Parts: sequence; structure tokens; C-alpha cells
Amino acid sequence: MTELLFGQIGPGAFALAAGAVFFAAILQSTTGMGFGLTAAPILVLIDPRFVPSSVLLLGLLVASLSAIRGRADVAGREMVVALAGRVAGALIAAATLAALGGTTLFSLLFAGLVLLAVLLSIGRWHVRLTPLSLFVAGLSSGVMGTVTAIGAPPMGIVYQHSPAPKVRATLNGFFALGTVASIASLAAFGLFTSEHVLLALRLFPALLAGFWLSRWLTGIVDRGLLRPLILVICVASSLAIVWKALT
Repeated sequence: MTELLFGQIGPGAFALAAGAVFFAAILQSTTGMGFGLTAAPILVLIDPRFVPSSVLLLGLLVASLSAIRGRADVAGREMVVALAGRVAGALIAAATLAALGGTTLFSLLFAGLVLLAVLLSIGRWHVRLTPLSLFVAGLSSGVMGTVTAIGAPPMGIVYQHSPAPKVRATLNGFFALGTVASIASLAAFGLFTSEHVLLALRLFPALLAGFWLSRWLTGIVDRGLLRPLILVICVASSLAIVWKALT
């Protein structure tokens, strides 16, 4: 019975994993990003099998729920352009993973570019939201998300100056549909299996609890906190990717 509920990780480790997913779901639902950043570093320490496939599936579920809740604010045309880039990036990343078995150089390159973008954003540099910037952000997100399960930073940089409801709804819609591309790409190369689905489903109740609680926290985030949170998430995501790549 214990193994059925907790798998091979044990009750204590499972509670820690559930806590990570709970808080990650709150962050994703209120800002439109951050699930992989919050959940992946803890889950990979508990059981490496969680990353990236199970984390991607959990992220897909919470992003889908959040996008449906905020569907009136989704910028559909912008999302389609970014998704085209996401699909291309996911295919590039999955093929690289299958061919090389590791993508340390990719991880360091993209993490470094995101950190540079954050530093420039703190100054006077303003990324214009254009079809080209959306496609490039989607492409970068597809590579980063498929390789590390952390694909939010490029999209966060592009949307940091947009209204909070639009950011939250559009990013959640983008990640919901974009993650399907990442999972499909991994599955095509045998890197997403029923084992990963079972690992994710055990943590689904914690995800639902975080999503449910988030509805009372979005108002707090929208009071001038969204852009600082996005930049903090981008920096933390990049540092987490660098740490993972180097260790």
C-alpha cells in the first residue's frame, strides 16, 4: 500500500515533493511562470526520474487549469507566434538530447543570455513585444524547457511590461500548449514513458491544492509585484540551470 501511494521514494520524501509542487503551482497560477524553477530542483534531488518529463507533465496540468480560468485575457495571436518558436525549439532540444545525451553547453548559453537580458532590463533596455521577439523567445523557451524543464525566462523577459492579467493568462496558455510539444518531442525519442506519468499523477492532488489557493493571491501579485517577480524568477531560473549544468 505504501509503495502504491508513494512509489519508491518513501513518505517523508513524498511529503517534500508534494510541498514543492504545491508552492510551484501557486507561483505558476499567479504569475504565469515559475513552476519548473520551484519544483524541478527539489524533485530531481528526491528522484532524478522526475526531471524533465514528470515536471513537464505537472507544469502542463497547472498551466492548463490557469489558462482556462483566465481565458478571457489570453492574447491568442501573440501566443500562436511564440508557440511556433516553442515547437521548433523543443524539436531541436529533443534531438540534441537523444544524439549527445547531455546539453551542458546549451544550458550555460541560454542561462547566460537570460541573465544578460535581466541586467539590461533593470536598466533602460525595453524588449519590444513584436512577432520576431515572440518567436525568438518561444524558440529559446522550447530549448530550455525541454532540456531543463525550466522554460519561462525568455517569455518572461518579453512580457515583463504587459498588464498582469494578460501576462498570467497568455503565459499559462503558452506553457500549456508549448509543453505538449516538449512532451511529444521527448516521447518521440523514448524519453517520456508511463513511468513518468505515474510519478506525476501521485503529486496531482498537491498541484490542485496550490491552484485552488492561488485564486485568492492573484490580486496581491497584481499590485505592482508582477514585474519584480518575473525578473527574480528569471534570475533564479538561470542560476538553477547553471548550477545543474556545472554539477
